[in-house]
Amino acid sequence: MNSTDLQFLKEFVDRFDKLFDLIRVVDPVKKQIVQYQNLSFEVLTSICYDYWKNDAHCANCVSYRAMKENDTFVKIEYNKEKIYMVTASPITLSNQTYVVEMLKDISETGIIPDLKGKTIEEINNIIDKLNKEVITDPLTDLFNRRYLNERLPVDLYDAFNNHTKLSFIMLDIDYFKIINDTYGHTAGDVILQELGTIIKNSIRKNVDWAARYGGEEFFVSLIGADSLSAYTVAEKIRKTVETKKFDFAGNTVSITVSAGCYTIGDHELTVEELLGYVDQNLYRAKQNGRNMVVANCQKSNTAI
Repeated sequence: MNSTDLQFLKEFVDRFDKLFDLIRVVDPVKKQIVQYQNLSFEVLTSICYDYWKNDAHCANCVSYRAMKENDTFVKIEYNKEKIYMVTASPITLSNQTYVVEMLKDISETGIIPDLKGKTIEEINNIIDKLNKEVITDPLTDLFNRRYLNERLPVDLYDAFNNHTKLSFIMLDIDYFKIINDTYGHTAGDVILQELGTIIKNSIRKNVDWAARYGGEEFFVSLIGADSLSAYTVAEKIRKTVETKKFDFAGNTVSITVSAGCYTIGDHELTVEELLGYVDQNLYRAKQNGRNMVVANCQKSNTAI
């Protein structure tokens, strides 16, 4: 930031200085921090989620949401010492949008009740549950579309910046409308729930993540995975679904899924481009007969 930007930012932050315990400026994609404290600015080498003493991105990232939707959002976080209310508000400097995070210690306010005598682990679980509800699909217990929108740009940035592999799977249920029309939406919900469990059990916990993209469509991000690994995971899901019998209300139904995989290459992609590529491969799987996996990498565009 240049001196004009810093002066503008200082004036912006000064308005709230007495209301909050800590104010910092964050780039929600790069996770970089410019901290404002004691009337000065300091570019920090630590990443934003270090403050919460976590080793991973915040699942409920209100700062990315604030930047994307150009609005102010609030969440509760815990750093194993104090509970904070985090208010995230966007600000544009030199044609780039940052987010001002304003942290207020609410440990003794009673906003989160019944904390006295609880262990650090118990408090963490309470806060995690509050944040998880915002980014979880209630039917499948996978992440929801909001989480996907906030996490995917970060995954792409990390992969290109660190030159690491990254693959994706998009899959959906073949002829799902017929199942709903024949057996009812309750049956459809049972299938969606069980498919969510199959997907969750097919990927690495605390490494990969999966979300319900919409309706009967699901999305998986495989961190550090090459195209063959992505194809293997997608095939594992497909075969598990193909051999499983889904039971509900005295009915037994067999289903299949189609999947498209995509592995990024050396060229940087936008979220929209990435979703377009992986969706194209899903479309190819459906056009070629369904109950199959189509995978390719960005550079070769060769199906596996």
